[in-house]
Amino acid sequence: MLLIVSVAVAQIEEQQPRQWKTIGELKTLGLTKARMQFTVSGIDTTYMLFMKDFTKQPENNYFSIVFNSTGDTFSKWYTMLVSFFGDENRKDKDYMKTVKLGKTMVNMQHQGLIGSAGIRLTTDEGYITLSKKDIDKLFGKR
Repeated sequence: MLLIVSVAVAQIEEQQPRQWKTIGELKTLGLTKARMQFTVSGIDTTYMLFMKDFTKQPENNYFSIVFNSTGDTFSKWYTMLVSFFGDENRKDKDYMKTVKLGKTMVNMQHQGLIGSAGIRLTTDEGYITLSKKDIDKLFGKR
């Protein structure tokens, strides 16, 4: 006797929308340049940095980096970002870091801004340039 069992696996499953809370947001002329948000699900916190892609100006394309709070990732990434503005690294044009944040590879390197220093965050989906003040605001430090 031959018995064939077929199991249907749903490829789409409706979920309740997450309730995202904003930590910090950057706006230019009323348009969002970047926004850091978080949501809590059970005991886990998920963060999302939503950014305007500056690859194709003046189009309004956006991309994001999503990561969990495992091992205090949020604070560690902030520390890594502001390390570009510290005395040891501010003038070192070769100072660069690449990390895997969530499922996204992120490259960070120095990038000059008009009147100040900045860093450029680059992923496969796009890039954005941020100042120290921008980073502080996104991470809720201002």
